[in-house]
Amino acid sequence: MWLSNVKPVEKHFLLKINDPPSKYSEELNRRTDLHELEISTLLKQSFEKREADLLSEISTCDQLARDVATPGASLLLDISAMPKRVFLFLVKRLMSFSSLRDLVVCYTPPESYREGSLSEHALPPDALPGYARVANHEGQPIVVVSVGYMAYNLGDLLEQSGGKELKFLFPFPPGSPSFRRNWRLLHELVPSIPIQTQIRRIHAMDMFAALDWLSTLRNRTMGAVDLIPLGPKPHALAMALAHRRIGDSAELLYSQPRVYHPEYSSGIRMTQSGRPDITAYCLRREFKNYV
Repeated sequence: MWLSNVKPVEKHFLLKINDPPSKYSEELNRRTDLHELEISTLLKQSFEKREADLLSEISTCDQLARDVATPGASLLLDISAMPKRVFLFLVKRLMSFSSLRDLVVCYTPPESYREGSLSEHALPPDALPGYARVANHEGQPIVVVSVGYMAYNLGDLLEQSGGKELKFLFPFPPGSPSFRRNWRLLHELVPSIPIQTQIRRIHAMDMFAALDWLSTLRNRTMGAVDLIPLGPKPHALAMALAHRRIGDSAELLYSQPRVYHPEYSSGIRMTQSGRPDITAYCLRREFKNYV
């Protein structure tokens, strides 16, 4: 990969996100400590650790972005284990630094997700940090939902969006059992909503195809655009980047869980050749944005 050939990695940063206290806290802390030890062993060198509370002000992440985005730096941001609230903000801040030479985001899906609830006690829907709408526009609003496994509290939001044009970004082909769980959520959200609905099927890992489709919404409405990233992280990343293109009428809405299950996911998805199935998205190279 061209990024690794530029020069040796000078520094590693580890961001530890602390969940609010819950019945899972002891087990979550135990697993987090084990993962931190494993990372330290694999890197074979020290790293700088930053800690932030999941529901606290986003200032720690903002400071991290400013510290790593030194002039001429090349950055690789691994979003695999980051909550959407965190990595979407980091992407927005890092893209704002014109002096940053290269920015690549990488994502590795897990081998599997647990059956049943993945998280609990979601907060009411609200704009993600850095993605609030700053201007209202007349015209027919559009709501786009990236379909995942859980609805959180967003069913209530959609119930209140009568008269809006509704679109779903559906991961396809997602494979089994993802296919079953994605459609279950879609059927949970749609039946009681008497509005025009469109389903756009895009591969779960194809961030650029999702971004291209979302970007067309800018030319199709004079009203507000609500982007709701429930689905795969590459689709959520596409929504964040589309927010930059659509402009001040767009907003990213999310219902942040307070608690994640310790067995949220397990393993690492492997390719047919037995290597970790890692996908990298080049957002900027040699000071030129590709998104």
